[in-house]
Amino acid sequence: MLALIALGILLLGGLTFYPEWVHRNRIAAKLEEEQAKLRAEQLLQKKREREVTLLQTDPGYVETIARDKLGLMKEGETIFRLDGTRTPAVETAPAQKKN
Repeated sequence: MLALIALGILLLGGLTFYPEWVHRNRIAAKLEEEQAKLRAEQLLQKKREREVTLLQTDPGYVETIARDKLGLMKEGETIFRLDGTRTPAVETAPAQKKN
């Protein structure tokens, strides 16, 4: 009889705390997901801060970015692009026919 009473108390305790345990697990999983997002955003922020610092202090970096993103080149220099994803910044117009 004492074993049945103990089992009943354990069962009642389990039924009482089970929903809270499930809720806690959901919140813990959501917290972990949000912390992962936060870490990713912090890495992105550090990367952008580093780029801003380089743009403000390093003329060589500014030149590299300008040459790469804008397709700029030095006089007498020829640029060969092997990837077909970028288009030149300045395109020459085709020669017009003279009548």
